[in-house]
Amino acid sequence: MANLGFYKTSREDEATGAKRYTVRLVPYSVIDKQAVVDLALKDSNINRQDLAAGFAALGQAIEDFVLNGHSVTLDGLGNFRLTCKTGEWDDRTQKWKSAGKESMDDVSTDGIRGVYVRFRPCKALREEINHASFFEVTNTLFGKTKGGKLNFS
Repeated sequence: MANLGFYKTSREDEATGAKRYTVRLVPYSVIDKQAVVDLALKDSNINRQDLAAGFAALGQAIEDFVLNGHSVTLDGLGNFRLTCKTGEWDDRTQKWKSAGKESMDDVSTDGIRGVYVRFRPCKALREEINHASFFEVTNTLFGKTKGGKLNFS
C-alpha cells in the first residue's frame, strides 16, 4: 500500500492577492536505472547484464514510439503519450492564456506553447494511489518551513 509524505505550503493567489494554502507530496529521492535493476533482480532469475540491457532497450523503444506520435501502453504500469497546450500571449497580464480560434483557418502550430509527455497509470496502480495513506512531514523534516528538498545523507 502507498504511504506518502506531504508538507503544507502557502502561496499568494495572483488574481486576488490572498494567501492560499495547499499540500505537496514529498519527493524522497530520484531513483535511477541501477536502483530499478537492483530491485527487479530480487524477483527475477535474469542476470544483471541482461536485465540492465533490456531496461535500456525498453526505455529507448518507448522514447522512439512516443516521439513519433504513438501512445505506448505497458501492462501493469500504464500509458505514455504526447499532448500539447495551445494558447495566446496576453500582453495585459504578460502570461499565456488558453484561447480558441474563431475559424479553423486560424488554427496553426504557432499557438503551441508546450509539448508534454503524459503518463496515465494502469487501473491497478490508480487503485493503489486511491487507497494511499498520508503522513505529514512539514514540521519534522522541514523545521516548520514551507518546504524544500529532502536530504537523507
